[in-house]
Amino acid sequence: MQSAVENEGARGPAPGTWYLDPLHSSLIFVARYLRFGRVQGTFGDARGVAMVTEDPTDSKVDVTIRAASLNTGVAARDNHLRSADFLDVERHPQLRFVSTGIEPARRGPGAFLLHGELTLHGTTRPVTLDGRWVGEAPDYVNPGEGYGHFFAANTEIRLGDFGVGDGGALPWGGRLVGDTVDVVLEVRLQNLDPEPFLREIGHA
Repeated sequence: MQSAVENEGARGPAPGTWYLDPLHSSLIFVARYLRFGRVQGTFGDARGVAMVTEDPTDSKVDVTIRAASLNTGVAARDNHLRSADFLDVERHPQLRFVSTGIEPARRGPGAFLLHGELTLHGTTRPVTLDGRWVGEAPDYVNPGEGYGHFFAANTEIRLGDFGVGDGGALPWGGRLVGDTVDVVLEVRLQNLDPEPFLREIGHA
């Protein structure tokens, strides 16, 4: 297991398999709503791995999200967004991101661009995440064996590119849901497979 001292000065995980920590990662979206408003939500059920290589630009990321885990804090709105009017989670139960390339960014140490393909609503389109490595720390529950790295990333997608509906026209102009959606990710990658601990606490 690597320690903070051994990895001092690094800008990311050591080569190997790193797992998305679903308990300490936030997959956030912000959508335009009722023309003038904005609504924020999350996807609460995601699994993923990062295969980190000696050359970080050759690393691979694969993340799958359960579409029905969408949550905006209003049950009726969530059910509508899960319906065939929008995400149609019965026909398209998963969102998936698979990376196609990583390149350093010029915003300072730890910054990178993560290119990939996002599958949403049964349609796959290229997206680029503007990311940065935030820091690292031993695992809070199991510091003797577990270790984690923290990342932040963001992008913008257009629902029309994926065939997602907008809910129709509003009497005062505009559409129920705007076409552009901001995606904000706060992610922790860990060296331990999270599934045993998730089962232990009844979260699996």
